Amino acid sequence: MQPEPFDNELTRQAHRQRGTLDEFHAAYDDALAAVESELGASHPLVIDGEPVATDEEFTVTSPADTTVEVGTFAAATAEDVDGAVGAAAAAFDGWRTREYTERVAIFRRAAERMRDRKFELAATLTIENGKTRAEAMADVDEAIDFLRFYSRELERNDGYQYDTGEPTPGQHCSNGLEPIGVFGVIGPFNFPCAIFTGMTAGAALTGNTVVAKPASATPLIAHKVVEILSAAGVPDGVLNLVTGSGRAVGTPLVEHDDVDGIVFTGSRAVGDWIQRRFLELDKRGPVIAELGGKNPVVVTATADLEKAVSGVANGAFGYSGQKCSATSRVYVHEDLVETFTRELVSAAEDLPIRRPRDPEAFVSPLIDDDALERYREVCETARRDGRILTGGSVVSSPELSNGRFVEPTVVRGISHDHDLAREEQFLPFVTVHPVSDLDEALARSNDSTYGLCAGLFSEDPDEVDTWLERIESGMCYVNRERSATTGALVQAQPFGGWKASGTTGTFAGGYWYLPQFLREQSRTVVGDLDRA
Repeated sequence: MQPEPFDNELTRQAHRQRGTLDEFHAAYDDALAAVESELGASHPLVIDGEPVATDEEFTVTSPADTTVEVGTFAAATAEDVDGAVGAAAAAFDGWRTREYTERVAIFRRAAERMRDRKFELAATLTIENGKTRAEAMADVDEAIDFLRFYSRELERNDGYQYDTGEPTPGQHCSNGLEPIGVFGVIGPFNFPCAIFTGMTAGAALTGNTVVAKPASATPLIAHKVVEILSAAGVPDGVLNLVTGSGRAVGTPLVEHDDVDGIVFTGSRAVGDWIQRRFLELDKRGPVIAELGGKNPVVVTATADLEKAVSGVANGAFGYSGQKCSATSRVYVHEDLVETFTRELVSAAEDLPIRRPRDPEAFVSPLIDDDALERYREVCETARRDGRILTGGSVVSSPELSNGRFVEPTVVRGISHDHDLAREEQFLPFVTVHPVSDLDEALARSNDSTYGLCAGLFSEDPDEVDTWLERIESGMCYVNRERSATTGALVQAQPFGGWKASGTTGTFAGGYWYLPQFLREQSRTVVGDLDRA
């Protein structure tokens, strides 16, 4: 059965198709000014629908200009986490017993409210995490898509409740999926609107309650998402927001006795730790985690080089490689590798490095000082053990002062077995490797603990079929010029990975995502009971 059509938001694309990009940028400029006028405020926790101040706060600054203060945010403690979990637990019975149609109506209202505020939310991302206009609006569009698609799916499946008949006379049987309890939602900095919204909606829409912890670098957008969901009708206690560090907030949230499940997007190391702690604490609820990738692209001898170069450049350097789906290693047929590399270097050097508020910007700033230091260390290793063909330096220019801008970096001469070609870097950094044929390219691609995204450029149908049959990856893209490995759309391209790239094998934005937040119950009632 073919999936039902679903219309994605695609705001910028719609403006481009209508020839109204000037209107898009004018609205974006207005939104930037409005958001800037509100910067620097203090933001409390949100527990049981009430603002909660804390003794300690932390300050967030813009990665594009660290002199710009986004705001100060409450630094939660273990006691605050306990209070938030208590509120969520107390709200669970009332929320889980609400008709699923009521929950659907609330989240559809939230989608409309988010649509009305999409330029404000995108502008917030541009300031808070340094996304360009295109990247930021796509982030918000995806959040809207999650709200709409998950609502549709819960409705389409009748709340996952089924009448299974009378196997014998007088035995009335039914089967359904029931909410589990309190979920901890731990979001990433790189898609702090879309992924935060999608994980929260997945848990709450299905009747669970939530304690949400956004990334420490991006708490402002989380506050706005929670505000939208609450205004749409999510009851007090069903969604609670705690901000702070992973150690101070994330750890007690994972370890809390009354937290039944965790949904997490982030590093493999943290995801593995969450799984281990759940086992150690004898927690039986789900750990739904997307954990990064080391995403290969194969360029065969039949490839269209222009498409391949564009796809790799966009996939490797969009948002400066700070995506788990970013292209990070490229296996190119030996007959084409020199030409491909030369053209990729040229494309990388042409990418505009500007403040993300600039309509022409492409290369984003790195999120924090740790990422900047990691870039320096990675490039030093690449110079020692290979050849940096372009990039490798921190950008220092008056126009970008106080921003964490670095150059897109292309590297050759690194062996496939080198850590730089095997471990996720989360930087604008790509290695290029020659291969003799598709078999070698597939062997190299699959020789990884990760299996998130993979791309192929080939004009040979047999090569395409072989690659699709043998590649060990959750998400597979062929001849995708706009990006070799990034930019999945809700419903059409569910997002998730195999092997160490995920914990469930079931993908966000897909048809089997919501059941992960539920547990099955079979019911049999004997006799004719009067339920009037």
